[in-house]
Parts: sequence; structure tokens; C-alpha cells
Amino acid sequence: MLQLLALGAIGILVVRQLYTAVYNLYFHPLASFPGPKLWIAFPVLRYISQCRGIFDQQMVKYHERYGEVVRFDDVSLSFTTAQAWKDIYGYGHGQHQWPKPEFRPPGSTDHILFSNDANHARFRKGLSHAFSDQALRKQEHLIKDYVDMLVTALHGEAESGKQVDMTMWYNLTTFDIISDLAFGEPSNCLKNKEYGEFITRIFKFFPIVPFVALARFYPLVWRLISLFIGGRVAKARMDLFQMGHDAVTKRKNDTSKNGRGDFMESLLKYSDNKEKITDAELAGNAHILFLAGSETTATLLAGVTFWMLRTPGTMKKAVEEVRSAFDKEQEITFSSASTKLPYMLACLEEGLRMYPPVPTVLIRTTTEAATVSGYTVPKGTQLGVHQMSTYWSPANFHEADVFHPERWLPSAVDDADSPFYNDNRDARQPFSVGPRNCIGKNLAFSEMRQILARVLWNFDLEMVDKDLDWPNQKAYTVWQKGPLVCSIKLRKDLL
Repeated sequence: MLQLLALGAIGILVVRQLYTAVYNLYFHPLASFPGPKLWIAFPVLRYISQCRGIFDQQMVKYHERYGEVVRFDDVSLSFTTAQAWKDIYGYGHGQHQWPKPEFRPPGSTDHILFSNDANHARFRKGLSHAFSDQALRKQEHLIKDYVDMLVTALHGEAESGKQVDMTMWYNLTTFDIISDLAFGEPSNCLKNKEYGEFITRIFKFFPIVPFVALARFYPLVWRLISLFIGGRVAKARMDLFQMGHDAVTKRKNDTSKNGRGDFMESLLKYSDNKEKITDAELAGNAHILFLAGSETTATLLAGVTFWMLRTPGTMKKAVEEVRSAFDKEQEITFSSASTKLPYMLACLEEGLRMYPPVPTVLIRTTTEAATVSGYTVPKGTQLGVHQMSTYWSPANFHEADVFHPERWLPSAVDDADSPFYNDNRDARQPFSVGPRNCIGKNLAFSEMRQILARVLWNFDLEMVDKDLDWPNQKAYTVWQKGPLVCSIKLRKDLL
């Protein structure tokens, strides 16, 4: 009898799953949109691909196969057009943004990344001063101190004849910078020449992030997986939150650091008004700014360094530009790096296309039927622009698989004879657009310009592994970067 009941229950589950699969494929309101049939029929496969770190690579292949719009599970669409940025994220005058799905991990606090539109506006207003031009001027000397430490450390490595992992050194630098801006003190990565406990836990946590989405949509699947990693996921989240909360509390109580223009000062000032930001929200926002402001900047620096080394002509041209623009290293400032180095800046722009720090799709949800990039989309559709697929699309960029900084120079934009004249540059929005675009864009650019300029001014780099397959990496919202091992030498006239 029990066996018959068990078989009956299994039969019901199988029939139900088959019914859902058939409905998803042929009768769902999104049935007319092309996409991988297995993911559409069995959406859990999409989340499993994210847990494996291969989702974004697969999305590129699906867009190559199906075109500018891909249905990648039962309710989700991915676009690769410039118009989709406007229609989904509210880019441009009078454009409406669709809301983010209202979800955050259980037990966590609202912050600028996971919050509804009202709370997001409140947090962004509280942080706006910390990312203003005035604050950036205050922060420049602090950032310069850490870039000085990076250059000094690399001098030592070059003089000793050691090979260096530029991925690691860029991470050490950006973690120290953002730690000081978010928590009021460095993480001492550069001083110790290694990642601290907090940073190490962050790296271990990134691959766990997709499991949170899996737990949300497939609780039964999650219960099975959680038998093996559930405790580790919960502990990693709690450990990171607690360490961030302790650092925020320490900075909040240290009034001697007021006036330095950091993130916490801006939030604390704003929290005194009627729209008070709670201590838990202070910790949550500082924590997310630490994650977003460190890993992404280091990722772009590592990526652009790889592509410049992979294309020696671009490296040679950028190095010659930097060294001819400045007689002394001290002349490299936020302002001068942004005005005197057009080719190096073009390399950074092309790096953002070839190796976007966040390669995935930023999901929004339609609250009513809408037209997106010319397609009619029903209410309740989850949709977004998949960044890597968009930036690598031949429909948007000439020789899209080749590192061409020239495509971002004014000559390419204005000269109809340039092979890059028709590039769809508005399709590339690595900092997103609209009311929820990256608040730290200007800070990130200032850091990247100064760090890269000073590395190129001081050192000659050569990639050790000439066959390094850098683009073929796993990604868990951000890239799972591997080492970028280089031989490093002081430029000859500095010896």
C-alpha cells in the first residue's frame, strides 16, 4: 500500500512537471520569444547554471543563436539593444524604470542594492554627498596614498626580479581604498601584501550568492542542497555581516574622522534628519559599497591590463602616451589623468566592453504590459540587458571580439570613414543607467585612471602565460578572476 502511494505521488509530480513544461513552451504569454527550450521548460536549469558559474557564457551563446532577445526561463527575457536600456531602466528624459524584484536574503537589512524604489531613493540621497565632486576632491589625497603604497610595493617586486600577480595587487589596492572610505580604516592588504580575513571570506562568499536565488525559487531543491552547504551559506553571510557591522560601529563612534568626506560621514549626516537611516541600514550600505566599490574596480584594471598585454601595440601606445604626458610621476592626478591621456582612457573604455565587471543581467519586472525595444512584453515579465552578450555582439560593435581602444576615440565617433563609426556605443552601459545606476561611477573612473597611469608610467609589464584564456572564466555576478602573472621591470630611465 505504501509503495503504491509513493508511486502515485511520484506520478503526480512527474505529470505536473510535464504539464508545466508543455505550458511554458507552448501556451505561456512569452511562448513566442525564442530561447533554450530546456531552460524554458525546466527553469531550475537556468539557476543551476548560475550556481555553476557558467550562466553568462551560456547567455552569450544563446544570443548568438537566437538574436537580440532571448527567453532564458519561463518568465524572463534578455535583450542586447541600446533601446532596451532606455525602456527597462529608465534611461533618458521622461523614461520610466521598471522596479527590481523585491527580494533580499532572509535576515538581511535593506541597502542601496536590495531595496524598493522608496528606500533606494532614501539611501541614494544619503550617499550623494560622498560621491559629489567636492567629496572626490577630499578623497583624492587618501586614494593617492594607497596608490603610492602600490607603486612602492611593485618597485620592490621589480627590483627583486619576482613575477607579480597583477590581479592580486589591484585587489589589494582597491580593497584598502574602499575599506578606508566605507569603514574609516584600511584593510591593510597592501601593508601585509595579502588578503585579510574579511577579504578572504568575501571571495569565498561570491560563489555562494547564486544559491540564494535557487533557495528563493526552488525551496525543495534548496533543502536537498542545504544538507551539504546550507550551514556554510548561512555562516558566511552572518560572518560577513557581523564583521561589517563591527567596522561601521567603530567608524561611527570615531568622531575624529569626521570631515574627511567618506561614505559613512555622508550617511551619518543624512541619518540625523526625519528620514533617519538606522544602524542596521548604515552597516548594510557600508557593506554593499565595500563589495561593489572594490571588486569591480580591480576587475576592470585586471581585465584591461590583460587585453593591453594581449595586444602589444595598444600597450606600447598607451605607455608612450603616459610617459610623454608627464615629466614627473607627481603630475599624475585625478584631473590630469582624465584630460591628458585620451588613448589610455580609450583602453579603459574598451576594457569595460570586453570585460565588464558585472557581466550578467540586472533584472527588472514589468508591472503592466509594455513595449521594450519594439517587442510587446506582458505584465509580470522579468527582463533586462545581458551585458556581456550586448557588448560582444557584432550587431553592436565592429570586430566585437577584438580589443580596439580606437573605437572610443573622437576620431572614430566623428569620422564616417572609421571602421568603428557605426558602433552602437549607447548599447554599452557598464554602470547601468537610470535612477538605479552606479552611484560610484566617478569615483571608480578616478581610481582606475590614476592607478593604471602610474603603473604604466613606472613599469614595463609582460604576461608570463601567453596562452592565458582570460575571457573564459566563471562568473557569480562578478568574475571569478584568476591570476594575471606578469614579469615586471622598472622603466629603463628610472633604473
